[in-house]
Amino acid sequence: MRPLVAAATLLISYAVFSPYQAAAEVAESYKCKMNAGVTRAQIVAMGESYIKVGEAKNYTDFHLSILFPMYSDDMSVGTFFWNGTSPSMATLEEAITIWESADNAAAQALWVQYVEDCESASLYSAVSVN
Repeated sequence: MRPLVAAATLLISYAVFSPYQAAAEVAESYKCKMNAGVTRAQIVAMGESYIKVGEAKNYTDFHLSILFPMYSDDMSVGTFFWNGTSPSMATLEEAITIWESADNAAAQALWVQYVEDCESASLYSAVSVN
């Protein structure tokens, strides 16, 4: 995940200069593949572990969704999307800091065990419509 965090950091730098930044949320997405034998429930539990680390630090600005394709141009077994939304670049940076912290070692270890690879990372300026 470190190469993807580096990619996200570069994308963060770009997004700071994008228009509508003040009114938009920041959304990140990683397209990943589970290792053979790993279940969706295990991926979700890993995400819950990470969110609990943030909550223990009174950090609740990062919202995580894990998408498992039901229909997509990529229906290969084990594909999932790790999606995070934050109200600002600063709060996304906090979320990344929490992910990389020693307090999150359990989720980091599970990531290495559960995730084969992530083929892409994206950062978006997201405007909520409703």
